[in-house]
Amino acid sequence: MIMETNKRHKALVVDDSFMNREILKDILADETDIVEVDNGQAAVDYLRDHFYDLDIVLLDLIMPGMNGFEVLEFMKQKHMTEYLPVIMISADDEEKNIEYAFDLGAIDFISRPFSERIVLRRVLTTISLFEKQKKLINQIDRQFRADDQRIDSLTGLDYKETFYNNVYTQLRSRGGDHLCMIAIDINHFKLYNNFYGWDKGDAYLHMMGKYLKEFTRQHGGVAGYLGGDDFAVLCPNKAVAFKELELRAKQDALKSEGFGVGFGPKFGIYAIENPTEAVQKIYGKALRALNSISNDYTKYSAWYSDSLKGGIKDEYELLTDVHRGVEAEEFTFYLQPKVDMRTREIVGAESLARWNHKDKGLLTSSRFIPTLEKSTFISSLDRILWEKLIAWMGQCLKEKKDLKPISINVARADFYAVDVSDYLTELLNENGVPNDLLEIEIAEGTFIRDSETIEAEVDKLHHAGFKILMDDFGRGYSSIKTLRNMNIDVLKIDMKFMDMDAKPQKREVGIIEGVLNVAKTLGVPVSVEGVEKEAQVEFLLDKGCDRGQGFLFYEAMPPEEFEKLL
Repeated sequence: MIMETNKRHKALVVDDSFMNREILKDILADETDIVEVDNGQAAVDYLRDHFYDLDIVLLDLIMPGMNGFEVLEFMKQKHMTEYLPVIMISADDEEKNIEYAFDLGAIDFISRPFSERIVLRRVLTTISLFEKQKKLINQIDRQFRADDQRIDSLTGLDYKETFYNNVYTQLRSRGGDHLCMIAIDINHFKLYNNFYGWDKGDAYLHMMGKYLKEFTRQHGGVAGYLGGDDFAVLCPNKAVAFKELELRAKQDALKSEGFGVGFGPKFGIYAIENPTEAVQKIYGKALRALNSISNDYTKYSAWYSDSLKGGIKDEYELLTDVHRGVEAEEFTFYLQPKVDMRTREIVGAESLARWNHKDKGLLTSSRFIPTLEKSTFISSLDRILWEKLIAWMGQCLKEKKDLKPISINVARADFYAVDVSDYLTELLNENGVPNDLLEIEIAEGTFIRDSETIEAEVDKLHHAGFKILMDDFGRGYSSIKTLRNMNIDVLKIDMKFMDMDAKPQKREVGIIEGVLNVAKTLGVPVSVEGVEKEAQVEFLLDKGCDRGQGFLFYEAMPPEEFEKLL
């Protein structure tokens, strides 16, 4: 639903409450045109077509379906928040939610109930400040174009607009003949700064700048620093040059400076086809190639292809279909039993998402969860599935049926969308389910990326009576440190990488034994998933690990089948 009035400034008001929208319209009526929408998806659709017509967005954070965080995520990905101010509106003054919204690009926060004079003053002041900022940015851009010698003092490279201008000049003079654009990003640079300090991080950036200048001096081209840990290079399309760039930057230079290959750079390469294309678009294609391997620890470079463009379109179509599926209530949960591997007795289960798609049938979580995890929409789906699971658990208890502890997966975005501990406790109380029947699985990567916040959340969950499981242990490169610092109850590891058709390889055995020994030393029990062969069971039991789940025992099943098993 979209409604629009006609005044002077133009504001998009996004709030699922009709009353809240009416109050804001009354407050802003004399100064501002109002476009009002009642849900996040409608806001995204409007922004996609009318972004340049707006002066400000007033955005409710907590809404059904696509919430305010997801709208902010969309705006940030499209760089809209750099040019269009967003003011959060919410009755929820939870600090972590407000901080997360600020991280996503919001500029101010207005709490409900509204104070008429304060709301009007904040809106008009914010619009004024952004208009002044646009003028200043335009002046700076003009200065950059007038002074093509502007360089970054830390890296010694051309900085942003200067780099783009120099690339433009080279493309026009050389016709783009056999040239490539390379986007470069340092793997986990934020984490590197946290581990070793900002001075060491600055030294890393300085070293990269020095090496890229040497590279372009030897092979020709232009190197630029684009801020943060982002670099770019225009250079001849020569295989030997790329090989040297990757090897030296990833191995020789990094090792000599003691940076370690765990934080090495990654490269996205685009062979320029149309030299008259905008430089930013050319860089964007190289960046798209880089992003295609951002989560792949085995790849350090990738070439752009048209299929990547299709991948982005596919993701958008999937997200749109997920929204439709949510409205149609097509999502549900399945349960995979956890067993005592010695007795084969069922001791619990893990709740897993399933999608009863109207056209494609039953889809497992691997078909849609990875895409949802890239946006905060995963939190909306998680809450829907939590509600369904806990309602089922409550019904089982009312009918005096046997029930074992069930674990749910909690994503990083969930901790910013709601107070997970309070939200789950309230759901359990409403359905008459004790807290100790619900266990929380958090992926190791979540612990690594935001350790301070997650540590506080884990403490709160423990205090509320929940058991915490660290899922996917061993996939991160700081696993031991993470395990030592976090107060967890169970460690989960995946056996899928260990092929035991024949005699197990020494390296694979060593990895599992190492994990089990560390867990034993720290007094943390281990549960294993992905168990598919009896040889794995024998090996694990011999090492003192007796809890597991996997196709060898049971596949994930509808809750009614799990009831029959119990």
